[in-house]
Amino acid sequence: MTRRDPRGARVLGLWTAVWLAVFLVAGLLWLGDLSLQWPVLLVPVLWAVICLRPRRSRDRAPAWERRPPPGRADTVERPAVRGPGDGRRGPR
Repeated sequence: MTRRDPRGARVLGLWTAVWLAVFLVAGLLWLGDLSLQWPVLLVPVLWAVICLRPRRSRDRAPAWERRPPPGRADTVERPAVRGPGDGRRGPR
């Protein structure tokens, strides 16, 4: 699945929040008591607030896709297993 551009994602999120609010208000007016169940209308408001937050630009890779800059490749690591002439002192 491809990522949407920030503007398209924002529009889609706001469109969804508006329709969620419409259906919740219709359901509350038809079946519920608006004076008692009004806090449920905070859900689409919170949804819209989240949709309006600033987003990353599309050309910047997410953190899990970024790689650190390559380190030095000319270093030599110590061997993990040492042989009999490894230079240790003392009895074995």
